[in-house]
Amino acid sequence: MKCSVGPWKSIRPMPYCPKCKESFAGDLTTCPNCGYDFDNNDIDTEEHEWIMIAKIFDKTSADYAQETLKSYGIPSVIFSESGFFGQVGLNLPSVTGKGYGKFQVHVPVQFREEAEDILDMILGEEWERTE
Repeated sequence: MKCSVGPWKSIRPMPYCPKCKESFAGDLTTCPNCGYDFDNNDIDTEEHEWIMIAKIFDKTSADYAQETLKSYGIPSVIFSESGFFGQVGLNLPSVTGKGYGKFQVHVPVQFREEAEDILDMILGEEWERTE
């Protein structure tokens, strides 16, 4: 489940509940949203490879994209290229040194095509597809 791109190569994306698809931080034994017991084997809890599928130019659009993906049952993680300040809505120069910060959208690899179709539908040309 490690990211394979950018300076976050060694950072594991935020885990998510396989039942309700809610993202959460920390090492939990039950989902804080639906109460699912992570030791329960009723649902496939296999770790999946995550990939960056997009860069979005502003926080509002990134938040909208994440909520829409969630409504379709697609877990996602958003990383700000502006560091902490990008998370509070300030689009400062990128910590990677390549222009102004953008927001990276990461999803499990098996959701890539569906997630890209959803981003096309809701954001049109207001996002960059990554390879």
